[in-house]
Amino acid sequence: MRRAVRRALVRHAVLTAVVTAVVSGITVGGLWLFAGGEANRTARDVAGRVATAVVVSLAAHHYDPVAPTSRDEVLAGLSPFIDSGMLARAKIWRVIGDQVQVVVSDEPRIEGERRRFDADLARRLDAGEIVVLEVPDDPGHRYERADDCTLLEALVGFRDAWGVPMRLEVYVPVDTAATVRSAMADLLPLVIGSLLVLAAATVPITLSLARRVERDQRERQAVLHYGLAASERERRRLAQVLHDGVVQDLAGTGLLLDALLLDETADSRRELLARAHGLVERAVALLRGLLTELSPGGLDTPDVRTSLQELAAEHQRTASHVRLETDVRMTDEPDAQVVALLHRIGRELLRNAVRHGAPGVVRIEVDAPGPGRVRMTVTDDGRGFDPTVAPESGHIGLRLVGLAVEECGGTLTTHSAPGAGTAIAATLPARLPAGLPATLPTGLPAAAGPGQTGDRGT
Repeated sequence: MRRAVRRALVRHAVLTAVVTAVVSGITVGGLWLFAGGEANRTARDVAGRVATAVVVSLAAHHYDPVAPTSRDEVLAGLSPFIDSGMLARAKIWRVIGDQVQVVVSDEPRIEGERRRFDADLARRLDAGEIVVLEVPDDPGHRYERADDCTLLEALVGFRDAWGVPMRLEVYVPVDTAATVRSAMADLLPLVIGSLLVLAAATVPITLSLARRVERDQRERQAVLHYGLAASERERRRLAQVLHDGVVQDLAGTGLLLDALLLDETADSRRELLARAHGLVERAVALLRGLLTELSPGGLDTPDVRTSLQELAAEHQRTASHVRLETDVRMTDEPDAQVVALLHRIGRELLRNAVRHGAPGVVRIEVDAPGPGRVRMTVTDDGRGFDPTVAPESGHIGLRLVGLAVEECGGTLTTHSAPGAGTAIAATLPARLPAGLPATLPTGLPAAAGPGQTGDRGT
């Protein structure tokens, strides 16, 4: 397995583990909140049922002081709820000013104790509300403890036979942890299983993206290395052309001029001058050709039509055996940067069509496929190629053109088939964002163009 793919799978696994842990934690936290809310609702329901069952009988007694018979009757009415485990403890408080006093409890040791009572809580109870609170950890609740569950206190207000405000306080056991564990047993496997299934389903996407990133990295590295190598080859080629062509011609011209100085015959001088003139003309032609390659025209032209005219003139000098047709159908001119980029794209694709496709006719069309867009289409009737076949190592010219187009926010599409010619369309924005170069990679050989067979740029 390739290193990039392994790294992608490791990142995918780590991300899956992190997401699973986070989602599981959020789920457990939500379950605790849900269980707490359910516990409060349970305590309120239990207190309501107890109050419905006993408040009428509780209101039939007076509690100042509590008669032993009344105490026994009150406890007898509460004991079924305590014995069944619905309640852990019960207290009856009598309101004395801003304080309350325990007058009856199933724990006799706390009877007679007093404490201040919250005025807002008193108003809520007198209004008929059932109030549920957590049991505080203080000396007043030293007997209200449960080993295996949590206690919630629920308070209900009523009045005794003499109309004195009273408070019924019951302690309801709720097992929040058991509720959470039960819900987790049902819900967590579903959550984790769903996440794992989703992670497994997205593995092909991760692998595809990893391979695409790896391929793009390889292509960009190849562009860099190929550019350096091509630049070196181009320098050697120029040196060879200068040495074998211009330098040799100029050296031969010098020898002819030396011979001309020594020769006294007019006919011989005219022949030597003619030969020298021919050598100089050939050297000048070579130098002009090199200048054209090093600094092609069309990069400073104001519009697309002029740019294509210069491209056609250059093509006529270098490959007149292939007919070039141009057609411009535009109303609004694009930016000068876009014009320069279209010239470079057309030049590269035209040169490669001639070099590799052996076409008879190449046609370059420029139009506007939509508002703010410009499209150049290069079509030829050459040999064609199969665009689905990956190019051989080192043949990345068409990809270089595509990278230049993509960098400017455009698209490059290729339609070709063996023996059926080729059409390549480059669509660009008519206005380039600031800072984007309107150039193709320098120092590289011509990008693969229409009409080639398998060899997508040398």
